[in-house]
Amino acid sequence: METASRTLVKSPPEVWEQLDDAGRMEGLMSALVGHATEVEVTERQEESKLVWKAVPDDAWIEVQIAEKGWGTNVSVSAESGHEPTQLEGWLDAVLDELATPQKRPFKGMTEAPAETIPALSAVQQGSPSEEEPADEAPVEEPPVEKPRAKEPVAEQPKRKRRRFFGF
Repeated sequence: METASRTLVKSPPEVWEQLDDAGRMEGLMSALVGHATEVEVTERQEESKLVWKAVPDDAWIEVQIAEKGWGTNVSVSAESGHEPTQLEGWLDAVLDELATPQKRPFKGMTEAPAETIPALSAVQQGSPSEEEPADEAPVEEPPVEKPRAKEPVAEQPKRKRRRFFGF
């Protein structure tokens, strides 16, 4: 049995969401045994521990997660069954995959949703939109005051310099 662990800058629910997916479990197990295989979950402790095994093979994978400081400590253990395999690089690859960001919280923030664009353009043009009741009078904006022109400043007469201490 080989084990690798790392602290990821993710919350335990984020890591659990990535792990508790049948497709991901099958993909990790297939990479471990070297061929496509079905998996069976043998132990599941919500946001704490997940163990699954390959159905026809003798291979299994166990992942334990625990909150640690600003992130989550993830420990991955695996046994590839009867055939000896090099798990050190594989375990690091699993941890690298879990560490990559999955969600882009600000993706698409610069674009308005398509359903708001017609309503927004109608408001900007001054015509009533579909949501605005027709019996209400449109709101008029107060007139904008124009800035006043600057008055010319009278020039001050030049002063004579005073001498101090005879200079």
